[in-house]
Amino acid sequence: MRLAGTGVTAVVAAACAIVAAGCGGSDSGPVTLNYVGPIDPGGTNTKAAAECAKQSNGQYKIAMFPVGSSADATRELFVRRLAAGDNSMDIINMDTIYTPEFAEAGWMRELTGAEKADALDDVLPGPAASVTWKNKVYGIPTNTNVQLLWYRKDLVPNPPKTWDEMIQMAKKLPATKGNILEQGNKYEGYVVWYNNLVASAGGTIVNAEGKPTLNQAAVKAADIIHNVATSGRADPSLSTAQEDQGRLAFEADKGAFMLNWPYVWAAAHADGKTNPVTKKVAENMGYAAYPSVSPGEPSHVSIGGANLGIPKSGKNPELATQAALCMTQEKYQRQEAIKEGLPPVMNKVYDDPEVRKVYPFADLLRAQLKTSVVRPFTPNYSDVTLAIQDTLHPPAAINPQKAIDTLKSRLNTVADGGMY
Repeated sequence: MRLAGTGVTAVVAAACAIVAAGCGGSDSGPVTLNYVGPIDPGGTNTKAAAECAKQSNGQYKIAMFPVGSSADATRELFVRRLAAGDNSMDIINMDTIYTPEFAEAGWMRELTGAEKADALDDVLPGPAASVTWKNKVYGIPTNTNVQLLWYRKDLVPNPPKTWDEMIQMAKKLPATKGNILEQGNKYEGYVVWYNNLVASAGGTIVNAEGKPTLNQAAVKAADIIHNVATSGRADPSLSTAQEDQGRLAFEADKGAFMLNWPYVWAAAHADGKTNPVTKKVAENMGYAAYPSVSPGEPSHVSIGGANLGIPKSGKNPELATQAALCMTQEKYQRQEAIKEGLPPVMNKVYDDPEVRKVYPFADLLRAQLKTSVVRPFTPNYSDVTLAIQDTLHPPAAINPQKAIDTLKSRLNTVADGGMY
């Protein structure tokens, strides 16, 4: 059990503030540990920082430095400062895909022994895998996420089990009702969709060294995206759609199926209080496992979420690890789930009655997390994701076999240190 022991402008502002704050602490007072990452709107991690500092008996206090919502800008901030050996970051809130790159570069503190056991205590397999690189642990799972299938129970009595079945169901509904709402914009969410399909088809995109491992599963995945885009039941804005565009279209009665993160449940029910159309949608909103690629085979969906990492260059990495373990203990996992809409990484939290009120689909979410996968886990991920986006976009223009041949060539170039 763990015990006490967004836009570019915002990221730049956070960086400047950290420098201004200095190292903090002295022989006669607590060390100031700088936490760099998103600040929970409901105040959970701010409260955790204050309570953990109080429980440290004067060893440390935690200063919170927020970043904006731009994942690319945040990664750039981290890479630049970590590479320079900057000692102004003690705890960083890392996207799950950062682990291989940061660990391989030698920037992150490895957790061993009791710290490792504490970090992984009762953690579900997907989140645990996201902090592990070459059988070593470099972070503490903090929250997680996985997409589900959301559907209209008044239009579809029984949810589809496969993508092919979903497309056929959609075609039997009116075009204005039967749309499949997905993330088709040229961005990270599109890579999540593709990775979900490749993994569900039994394949992978690259190995740990970044070399392509694309096979017929990759071709099938590209074919499914193309089939959705050309089915006549994709939203007209599919090629520019992100998560929230799909959510709003679903709430506006413009889709029978939606692939999206769990936040859409609470959002629909909240919006339904003031919008009669959304109210009807929310009342008929069902949830099911992410569709499979092959009948009888489970889906494998990419996890989202975040981990707390401890830079080696920080003022006191051992103390920072204690603080991070405290901030991610069970009670804060529970509060992030209830107040912040962030699914927990610990198995036991899904059995909490208050959490189950917020997540009536808690068992489904937990089951999906147990078979989840991490997006291509390689130090070259930032180049891999761009290669996927460039090659497979726009969705309606995909020629599956040709696209995968091109992607394989580009990924080989990236793995060899070049630019395609």
